Amino acid sequence: MMADLLSRVGVSPAIPFALAGATTALALRAIAARVAARDREALADSALLNRLVRPPSAAQAIVRAVLLTVGAGALAAGIFSAGGDIEERTETADRETVLVLDASNSMWARDMEPSRLARQRQLAAELAVRLPGHLGVVYFAGHGYVLSPLTGDREASLMFATAVDPAVVGQGGTSLTLGLEQGLAVLAGGKPAAPRALIVFSDGEATAEAEMLSEVLEQADRQRVRVYTVGLGTAAGARIPVPRSERERIQSAASGGGPGVEGEAWLRDREGREVTTRLNETLLREVSRATGGVYVPATREGLEVLLRRLDAQDARHLGRAGIPVNILLLLAFGCLFAEGFLFRRA
Repeated sequence: MMADLLSRVGVSPAIPFALAGATTALALRAIAARVAARDREALADSALLNRLVRPPSAAQAIVRAVLLTVGAGALAAGIFSAGGDIEERTETADRETVLVLDASNSMWARDMEPSRLARQRQLAAELAVRLPGHLGVVYFAGHGYVLSPLTGDREASLMFATAVDPAVVGQGGTSLTLGLEQGLAVLAGGKPAAPRALIVFSDGEATAEAEMLSEVLEQADRQRVRVYTVGLGTAAGARIPVPRSERERIQSAASGGGPGVEGEAWLRDREGREVTTRLNETLLREVSRATGGVYVPATREGLEVLLRRLDAQDARHLGRAGIPVNILLLLAFGCLFAEGFLFRRA
């Protein structure tokens, strides 16, 4: 419980053990020095002893104390880390990822083949199959919605990944901030020791305040959650077709909408102008950069880059769990050997 608490606040659980080991070693050295002083007083006059046996200098005594402190602390931390290494590796091997999928009306645009919505479904479905560990799914439009908590049930994750649809959400607007907040809430129910990530599909046309977005990204960074963004759409953009089944719900006629090509209606703003949606790569790059993630386009190549970056994140996470044990034990051996054998004793 204590180790988990320290991990949550960003303090290595091995630090208290290192401090305890160093303090114990210094206390024992102080006791030994006191006993030795009494033995010298009982043996002979201190001035005579100093002439017969030249004692170590004050500088040597300080260096020996430092070596003993560092060595004992490193040994205690190494023993603790070695004991918890298997458990920690087991935890970190279970990656926890949340797919944050855009369910706003702009996903109906067709500036990607066959459409933004279809491309998002395809890539999200492949991620649902290929990503290891536990997976959650969140939709966002004007609000954020948790469709699935973290789960190892790939069939459920695949179903929600392929079912994303603006018609299901039924909420206008695009609040990327609320989508990120819901994703972080899902990850909060997992293991803090696991490598965690949010994979956000979006065109970057967020209508939420920039200040709110900055705050939620700072929260993700504090929780060591990396945000990866996948860009849907093109810089040229496209009009937003309204499916036949959605015309009455959106009430396009009341807002000035008229029939488009092939009997479609185009989404219009309150002034009656056709809405054109464009990919905002700049915002998506800033979102991913704020937490050490990466931005990729919604292509097959971009998906492979994303998967490689996620694997690299796992490798760094596991490295932090296992490599320090060897370094700590080597440091302990070197310091204690130097303190015991390389300095002349009285």
